[in-house]
Amino acid sequence: MTKVVLVISDIFGACSGLERLLADLRQSGATLHLVDPYQGKAQQFTGEAQAYDAYIAQCGHDNYAVIAAQALQRSGQPYDIALGFSAGATALWRALATCDSAQVKQAILFYPGQIHQHLALQPQLATEVIFGHSEPHFDVASVCAQLQTKPGVSAQPTRFTHGFMNPSSSAFDEQGYKQYARLILRTLQGNVATEPAKGLR
Repeated sequence: MTKVVLVISDIFGACSGLERLLADLRQSGATLHLVDPYQGKAQQFTGEAQAYDAYIAQCGHDNYAVIAAQALQRSGQPYDIALGFSAGATALWRALATCDSAQVKQAILFYPGQIHQHLALQPQLATEVIFGHSEPHFDVASVCAQLQTKPGVSAQPTRFTHGFMNPSSSAFDEQGYKQYARLILRTLQGNVATEPAKGLR
C-alpha cells in the first residue's frame, strides 16, 4: 500500500533545496502532500534573512499553525507520517495537539525553534523531535528533557546545526541529511531498526 506523507516546510517554502528530500521520498514510492507558508508558490530567496522577512509578512507563526492543522483535518485518509522543519515543525507540534492517530499515524519534527513557547501541548500520537546541537532562544538539553516526559514523545539533540536538512540553508550538512533522510525512510517503511534505505542521492 502506498504510504502518504505530509511535509510542512521551513521558511524557505517550496524552494529548490526542498526538492532533494521530496525526490528521495517519491523514490520510496510515497505519495506527498506539501504544505508551505506561501500557498505553494515557488520561492527563490537569497538567504535566510530574506526568507524570514517574507515568512513573517506573508504567513507568521500563528497562521502557519492553523494551516498545518487544516492540512491534517482535511486529509481524505490518515497520513502515515508527518514531517515538519523549523517553523513548519513548530506549526506541526501545535497542530498535533488538536488531532489524533485517525489523521496522522506518527510525526517527526526537525529543529522546531519556537517549541519552547508551546511545551504545555501534548501530541496525541507518536512524535519524534530532532534538534540541532543548540538553539538561540532556549537550552536544547532542557527542552529535550521536558519533552521526554510526555507520553509518546521522544526528543534528541544532534551534532548538527538548525537547518541541516535543507540545502538552501547555510547550516546544511550532507552527512546529517543522509543520516536523517534514512531515518525518515526506515520509519516510513516500518523498519526503523533495519539497515539504512538505499538510493539516497
